[in-house]
Amino acid sequence: MRYSEAFKLKVMEELRDAKWKSVQEAAKAYGISEMSVYNWMHKLGFEHLKGRLVYVKTRTELDRIKELEAENLRLKQSLADEVLDNRLNQAFLRIACRRAGTTVEDLKKKNGGMPPTTPTSGMACQ
Repeated sequence: MRYSEAFKLKVMEELRDAKWKSVQEAAKAYGISEMSVYNWMHKLGFEHLKGRLVYVKTRTELDRIKELEAENLRLKQSLADEVLDNRLNQAFLRIACRRAGTTVEDLKKKNGGMPPTTPTSGMACQ
């Protein structure tokens, strides 16, 4: 079937303006093949619409997204703090062992593969 240029442009503009979530939805609404719509995209210069997804979000969904982004940021900061604490503890242990004349590896061997829980436990770097 032949479609007018005006009709083809209308479909492309509706896709561009997000009336349809996808090419499949537009094609189904007008009873035309998806391949026709893709061909029109190519011929009419609307290729930038290929693979485009449109998301419709409610206020509740937007609020939840903001809430999750804030939690994600808080967790990233918490992880960064823990990593920094761990590095500081490792550096402290290396310095303490160096001053005691031993190595971290030797200390771990004496403690079953783990460093002591506290440097003042009496087992650290002896």
